[in-house]
Amino acid sequence: MFLLLAAPLRAEQSTNDTNVDVFKQYGIPKELPKFGLSSLSQGDHIVEHVLKDVTVGEETSESSFFLVQSTDKKGNIDLRIKYFEDDIDGEGDEPTLNESNSLSSIENLTKTEYKLRQYAESFDRSTVKVTEVDERTVLVSFQYSKYALPQDIAYFRFMHVQIKVLEGQPVAMTITNSQPFEYGKYQVEQYQQAIVFDNLADGRIIVKSKVVTATGSFKSKPASLKVVVTPVAFYDDVLGTVVQDDEKLNYVSDPRILEKRVNVDRIFPFMGDLVRRQGIDLPLPYGISVAYRNQQMNFGFSSFDLGLGSLGMVNLDKDFDPDKSFAEVTAESFSLRGDVYILPFWNVYGLLGKVKVTAEIDADYTANTMNEVKDTLNSRVPGLGTGVCNTLAENGLPFCDAGRLRVPLNLDYDVVGLGTTLAVGYREYFASLNMTWAATRLEGLNDWGDTLFSAQPMLGYQFVDYRAQFLIGAEYQALDAKMTGSLGNVDALNGEFLYDIGVKLNSWAYLIGFNKQLGKHYNITALYNKGETRDAVTLSFGYRF
Repeated sequence: MFLLLAAPLRAEQSTNDTNVDVFKQYGIPKELPKFGLSSLSQGDHIVEHVLKDVTVGEETSESSFFLVQSTDKKGNIDLRIKYFEDDIDGEGDEPTLNESNSLSSIENLTKTEYKLRQYAESFDRSTVKVTEVDERTVLVSFQYSKYALPQDIAYFRFMHVQIKVLEGQPVAMTITNSQPFEYGKYQVEQYQQAIVFDNLADGRIIVKSKVVTATGSFKSKPASLKVVVTPVAFYDDVLGTVVQDDEKLNYVSDPRILEKRVNVDRIFPFMGDLVRRQGIDLPLPYGISVAYRNQQMNFGFSSFDLGLGSLGMVNLDKDFDPDKSFAEVTAESFSLRGDVYILPFWNVYGLLGKVKVTAEIDADYTANTMNEVKDTLNSRVPGLGTGVCNTLAENGLPFCDAGRLRVPLNLDYDVVGLGTTLAVGYREYFASLNMTWAATRLEGLNDWGDTLFSAQPMLGYQFVDYRAQFLIGAEYQALDAKMTGSLGNVDALNGEFLYDIGVKLNSWAYLIGFNKQLGKHYNITALYNKGETRDAVTLSFGYRF
């Protein structure tokens, strides 16, 4: 942004390592770059006229309307569209023309114009370059920052801006695209914005006119768009009301004109406008997503206790060696999540879903108890205990023989939970901490189990041009050292079949993944976890609004 001149410039030169403010040197006000984003940024009270021509295929329509922006003493902005019905052409034979020139489309255009005005400092200072054409003419060029602009107006990161300075006075600004981009439902191939400047009585620069032209396609049909923005009047603290077009001001002052208020303020996130004014991108505040997770677990045991109805809890470690037993568990979950950004860095969410657990317990059966019974019977009646064991074995119950016992389990759970995410970032880098508290309930039962806590601290890198993020980190699951619960009432035991099984689990696992934004509203996330006792894959598809 700074330039040390030892001699006049004759070629394009970067300004990264310079010492003089290029904008100031060439008479360019610091607020001038934001005029390329939105002419509404010229003041708090402004009236603009917009003429919009749309051609789709062989059909053409034209709409004419006014944007009126006013600001109260607290800084609250009121933005309205003023129009006559005959000036809004949304009744063409071509359905696409209705869609692209309707009042709702104009309202979306107005919201975009308003949103752009909040990114006053969003140009990339490292891209500022100067070219001296001749002794009278200088061209100052730059690009808008690829970090600050939100997804729905991020197409400005493809723009190349050139300010023409004639004899120390900025006279025009031209903005062109470097690659195709999406604008609403348009696929834009070529884009140009031509701004002509004027001066107030005190020498300040204002926009005299702005013309936007674009060609491309709309729903697979050839399309072109032309928008002409003409400032009509604005209020200045020093000069008072400045009228730039008396005829149009009289037209918009007609008491018969219709108006529609544009709702530009959102409740959430709190402090969102403050952050946006610093040129920081924020996601849309509300979201809903669906997720699938498949988790594989392999772990050992430390104890076996079963509650056999009226018999109470019975320890089975004597007959099932915990140190030589293990389990393979697959947990598949489907969940629905809704979230909202309370603050720009603080998201809260709730979730509900289903978990299907398929487990196979491979237990080491020692037969110690039955062999003690066999020895006792043999001591009283020689061969009696052995005979009992043989009879049991002949009937498929080899309780006296040591071996391995495989027990399959298939359980279905309901799950509900609450969570929160905290995040900070700088340029391409960011860090986040996600925390969830969830409870499960075995299907068919009324009681919910204990709450399970999990946390995911992550670091990330954002590929700004592709709106994609790469994530690395860890996942913590506060898994209890015991699995306790009930498999329901058993009439034959005159009570519930309870279990209390000690397990050996590692709570931490590594995490790697990515997130990709798809257009303005959608995103897809994939995560992979790998730990000592578990690994998992999580896929999520979300919609923000």
